[in-house]
Amino acid sequence: MTTPNEKSPAKIALLRHMKALCEANREIILASLCTTDGFPISCFSISDLRNQADKFAAMSSTLSALSDSSATQMKQGKCDITIVEATSGNILFVKTDYIGKPCVLTVVAQNRMTLAEARYKTKKLMGEIAAISE
Repeated sequence: MTTPNEKSPAKIALLRHMKALCEANREIILASLCTTDGFPISCFSISDLRNQADKFAAMSSTLSALSDSSATQMKQGKCDITIVEATSGNILFVKTDYIGKPCVLTVVAQNRMTLAEARYKTKKLMGEIAAISE
C-alpha cells in the first residue's frame, strides 16, 4: 500500500484529527494509524510511545486480523472493534478507511477514561479519518 508523503493535505488532516483527540483528552496517550499489513501511516502520542510506531503498527495489524479471523470462524460476523483491557488502561483497535484504503486505528487510553468514553471517542475519530480524501 502506498501512503501519501508527510506533507500531503490528507496526511496533515489526519495528524490534525489525531492531535486534537489527544490534546482534548489527556487520558488518551496515543493515536496511531497503520495499514492492514502493518506499516505505520501516522502516530501521535503525548508520551514517549511515539518512538515505537513501527512496533505498534505491526501489533495493531496482527491483532486486528486475528480478531477478524476469530469472529468469522466463530460465526459472529464482522469484527468491529478489538479492545485490550490492561491494568493501566485500554487499547482499542478499529478498522477504518483512510483515503479509500483499509487501515487500523489504534487508540490507547489510560484507565481514568471509561471504556465507553474511549470507545465513543475512538469511533468518532474513525469517522473523521474515513472522511479524509486526497
